[in-house]
Parts: sequence; structure tokens; C-alpha cells
Amino acid sequence: MNNRKLPDYRLKQKILYMDNTSPDVLQNYGNLFLEEGCVSDALDFYQKVKHAEGIQKIKDMALNAGDVMLFQHAAKALNMEIKQADWESISQKAISLKKYNFAKYALGKANNQEGLNSILKIMEAEYHGKDE
Repeated sequence: MNNRKLPDYRLKQKILYMDNTSPDVLQNYGNLFLEEGCVSDALDFYQKVKHAEGIQKIKDMALNAGDVMLFQHAAKALNMEIKQADWESISQKAISLKKYNFAKYALGKANNQEGLNSILKIMEAEYHGKDE
């Protein structure tokens, strides 16, 4: 499968939702998309076949990348409740990577008003080109 190019959007939709594609083939497509860095597409395939190991890998990748939305999507696919500590953890990772909008979202979900105020100040300073 590695020698073939990735399916385009229409073919991906056909494979996922119209064809009666076997779970092994769907998981292989998920692996291929993941190898090519198309993480969201890989998640679609893993979610379709309920491949918990693949979804968990994506959730971990999202945490390490500070990608709050992908983290939330993967957690939902795992039927996992995201706890306050998880939101705090990913917000800190997002802050360290200067992904302030992701951090703001996560801090809001964590009900961390102090952290939220802090990130808003950082964002304001960055917007105005000041050092904080």
C-alpha cells in the first residue's frame, strides 16, 4: 500500500462510507495516512474500525503537538472523558509551543480563570508586539 498515493477526498469518502471496505483495509489506510502526516484523515479511518491503539497514538501525538482540537476529537473517538488535569496539561504544551488560541480553549475547558487571564495578556502583548 505504501507505493500507492493517498486517495483524494472523494475516494476517501467512498472507501469510508459507501463501499463495504474490510476493517483490515480501513486500518491499513489509517496507517498510510498517519505515515504521510495526514493525522486527521488517519483518525477518520481508525475511528471507523474502532482501532483504539491507533486512536490513542493520535491522541498522544496531539498532546505532544499542543493540538487541542485533534486531542479532543481523539478522546471522543475513544469515549474518554477529558479531565481537568488533561486540559491543564495540553494547555501548558500549547503555551510552550506558542499556540495561544489552543491554550485559551483548553484553559477555558479546565475552568482555569487565572491561566486564562494570563494567556489573554500574553496574546494581547503579542498582538501589540510587546515583550511580556
